[in-house]
Formats: sequence, structure tokens, C-alpha cells
Amino acid sequence: MVDIMQNIDRENIRAQIRENQQAGKQALENLKECKKLSAGAVFKSGRAWLGRDVLEAQLHRTMKKKKKEKELAKRKSTEKDKKKQAYLKASSEITELEESKWSVSQLKALVNYKRRKTDSWQQPKTRAHLLEKWKEVKHRETPPPSPVRDEVDSDEEEDNVVEAV
Repeated sequence: MVDIMQNIDRENIRAQIRENQQAGKQALENLKECKKLSAGAVFKSGRAWLGRDVLEAQLHRTMKKKKKEKELAKRKSTEKDKKKQAYLKASSEITELEESKWSVSQLKALVNYKRRKTDSWQQPKTRAHLLEKWKEVKHRETPPPSPVRDEVDSDEEEDNVVEAV
């Protein structure tokens, strides 16, 4: 009889421990998922002191932020490289052609590469408007090269393209 009572008490205690552990896990998940790490979020997690769990949550947040920034920078550099490749291809194709024989896709590549972030105009669609816009922007400086690449090589390529056009 005593063994049965002790067993029932142990089961109740184990159930209470499991409930506490589950509540703690849930509180830590809420702490990790909250938008901002504030005193209210820490207090709701069941603790009123900053410990390892809060540090881990903050480190996790900063790692996510850095990862997003790296992905954004990579995407921007990929887009920039695509524009540059299209520009170089189009400029090499048009060096021997008359202006009247340039295609719309070549003109779009040329104008798009010379376009700046501060430009408020939309990219022209028609060939005549593209030619007009190209004449307006063709003497602009090209976007600055990546600090990793040699600046002299890219400047020489640009000078050759502008002279040919």
C-alpha cells in the first residue's frame, strides 16, 4: 500500500516537472521569436535576469540580420554584374554597326547600365526614345568598380567602349 502511494506521488511530481520543462521551452521559443528583445519579453520568459538564454537569443538575432545583409549584398552585386555583362556585350556588338541598325535590346542594356539610382525617369520602351536617352546618358561615368577588382582594367574597357560609340 505504501509503495502504491509513493508511486502515485512520483508520477504527480514527474508530471509537474514535465509541465515546468514544457513551459520553460515555450517561454524560450517566445523569447527567440519576439521582434525586439525587451525587458517585458525577458520577464514573460519566466526569468527576470539576463543569462545565457537571453544571450543566445540575441546572438541568434544578430546572425539572422547579418545573413540577410549578406544575401542582399550578394543579390545586388549579381544584378550589377549582369548589367555590366549585358552592357559590355551590347557595346561590343554595336561598335561596327551604324546607329540605325542598333536593336532595342542593345539600347536597353546600354541605357540601363548608365542609369543612376537618383534618376527619376522610367526606362524608355521605344527605339527612338531609347536612342534619345542613350545620347543623353552615354557620357556619364560608369558605376564605380568593385574594390576587389583592378580599377585600371575596367577604366580602360570603358574608355574603349565610349570612343567606339
